[in-house]
Amino acid sequence: MPTFFDDSRSRLPADHPHFQPASITRRSFILGASAFGFGLAAYAATHGRHQLQTTHRTFAIANLPDAFVGFRFVQISDIHLEEYTEAWFLEHVVAQVNALNPELVLITGDFVSRGPRAHPVAWRAAGLCAEVLTGLKAPQRYAILGNHDAAVGPEHVIPPLMAHGTPVLVDSYVALERGHDRLWLCGTDDATKHPTLVNTIPPAPRAPVLLMCHEPDYADTLALDPRFQQVDLMLSGHSHGGQVRLPFAGPLILPPLGKSTSKASSTSAAPSSTSTGASAPSACPSASTAPQRSPRSRWSGRNYLLRPCHPERSEGSAV
Repeated sequence: MPTFFDDSRSRLPADHPHFQPASITRRSFILGASAFGFGLAAYAATHGRHQLQTTHRTFAIANLPDAFVGFRFVQISDIHLEEYTEAWFLEHVVAQVNALNPELVLITGDFVSRGPRAHPVAWRAAGLCAEVLTGLKAPQRYAILGNHDAAVGPEHVIPPLMAHGTPVLVDSYVALERGHDRLWLCGTDDATKHPTLVNTIPPAPRAPVLLMCHEPDYADTLALDPRFQQVDLMLSGHSHGGQVRLPFAGPLILPPLGKSTSKASSTSAAPSSTSTGASAPSACPSASTAPQRSPRSRWSGRNYLLRPCHPERSEGSAV
């Protein structure tokens, strides 16, 4: 004769003499865990990746020229337009950056995504991304390529950016000048192209050097070059703050060359800072942001100030 589970006693008042608490079955546990995981993923995909977080930091730079004391710049990274970021949200990010009133905006790569859709989708996204970024009101802006940009073809990413007023540094440098004072802004090619510092840093800078390199852990390789000792600050993206983040657990998965704990960043003379990105997927409501794999996360911008440091370089301090 078939038997049936009778949970009528579990519905009785707790003070009833025949009350028995309901037991948790394997089936109910699996259903509950599945519902929790689905809810977490849904939150990350619909809300988490559209949350903005701005990190304010001040960096002490040795021999900083007087004209650059208090120099303010903003870094954004890993936009991944159309795969993890919509154009309307990028416009919102641009508005938030403008509200910070920076003198310079630096974009450290991955404007588009390689896959899962065909490359032409990324090529069209590159043009749209370049167009939206024209809304940045800072007097100057510069960019470098990321690994996704390199994978879909720099020839499809660089021209629209350049045409819309965003110069791209590929193993090259440019002087930021204020009167007779200057800083050197340098940008490497993506690490997948094995860049070197031979052409990236001027041979005799005689002024502070800011280096953009998409993958933070590539500093381990760059540190083998004697020119790396001339770098005063390195700015990276790529790690997305963790490809997968869970509440209170932090980043569970980090991409290759994006572990954010490179030996060079702790042993070299140059302090480094890694942006968590602009389209970060993360399921943590209170975590930092950047574009990632599922579950999605949020966006993060970084707002920096430079101050003089005498006589030695020092690590940037959080503001």
